[in-house]
Amino acid sequence: MIRRHDFSKFKQEINLTQYAAFLGYEIDRKKSTKSSIAMRSGADKIIISRRGANWVYFSVSDDNDNGTIVDFIENRTNQTIAEIAKELNIWIGGGASLPHPKSYISDVPEQERDPARIKKIFYYCKPVIKHTYIESRGIKEVLFQSKRFTGRIYTDRYQNAVFPHYKDNELCGLELKNADKALFVRGSEKTLWRSNIVAGDNTLIIAEAVLDTLSYCQIYNLQNAIYTATGGGLSPEQIEIISAFVSGFSGLEKVIIITDNDEGGDKITSRIKKALSKTDFRGKIIRHSPNKRGQDWNDCL
Repeated sequence: MIRRHDFSKFKQEINLTQYAAFLGYEIDRKKSTKSSIAMRSGADKIIISRRGANWVYFSVSDDNDNGTIVDFIENRTNQTIAEIAKELNIWIGGGASLPHPKSYISDVPEQERDPARIKKIFYYCKPVIKHTYIESRGIKEVLFQSKRFTGRIYTDRYQNAVFPHYKDNELCGLELKNADKALFVRGSEKTLWRSNIVAGDNTLIIAEAVLDTLSYCQIYNLQNAIYTATGGGLSPEQIEIISAFVSGFSGLEKVIIITDNDEGGDKITSRIKKALSKTDFRGKIIRHSPNKRGQDWNDCL
């Protein structure tokens, strides 16, 4: 008989990146951070991290596909709970055939949300006036000094572009971007980056990256549009935030999803449309991505 504490041991002691590599998943290092590991197997992309003592994951394309190593196996095989426990007991006992060490991450630190640390770091950031990296990507300084973006883009002492994320109007995360950097400051909670809201706004634009929102704005100069960016892959929590914003924003007439023209952008678009279909929003929901496959809006700019 399988004891309850056995499952707790599986969830805590078996490295999920190692087990995923054993099943053929490969690390997407460009999309990974120190505490959030992106892995792919064909069309299936997952994000693995540590929450408390447990290894956890979520699928970037299926809101219902998330949880611990037990859920991961159950959602990908026909094994019963008893069979899963038997297999994982072998892993705990050291009898599994392990993948090559370079195919997984041996140590993934726990994701700790530390709002005090985030606020302390942000205190020393300054609103962007000029920024070499952002301007090198074709963004004109007059754009991020406009009323739409003033106070939403900062720079730190290392000259990284800093994009703050908020939750319930409280600073909760800092996203850094530079020529050699794309990450969240340790202690961050990723929600959404958002531009300022101006009276008369009736359109919400959703992108994957802040630079894409700036590029899109510079190309099309839409009036009455609020710009948001997910900062990469879309989590279940971000889906909830988007749904709540759309449902609660009076006067919203249109949502434009400007994701990249690739498989990841396709999936994010599908998930957002599916989530918004369950709200009371009755405005237009459209996707406007670059025509060329593989491009984002900064490529177009």
